[in-house]
Amino acid sequence: MKGTIFCCLVLFFSGVVSDNYERVGCVKEISGRILREKAGNLKPNSPWHCQKFCAGYRYFGVEFGKECFCGNTIGLPVITSSKCTMTCEGNRLLTCGGSSVIDVYQRHGN
Repeated sequence: MKGTIFCCLVLFFSGVVSDNYERVGCVKEISGRILREKAGNLKPNSPWHCQKFCAGYRYFGVEFGKECFCGNTIGLPVITSSKCTMTCEGNRLLTCGGSSVIDVYQRHGN
């Protein structure tokens, strides 16, 4: 029982329910969007909400607190950042990218 409760708390605070995804990292968007196939302003938004919105895509990312982007490829260049500090509109305990920086997640097995 303790293991189950711990697991659920970890998933809640990470914001990603599925273990099929891992966080790639915080990425700068220098020359346009790096995930270009689908986009939305989600209310509420969190990595979990964005993952559901992007079902079927290889990558998803959260940006500027409320934005969600999906894609099967990542646009180049990929430059990491430490500025993904904006809170998510769906869960203020989580961060959802920032201004011109996106938290990117990738599906396993692809």
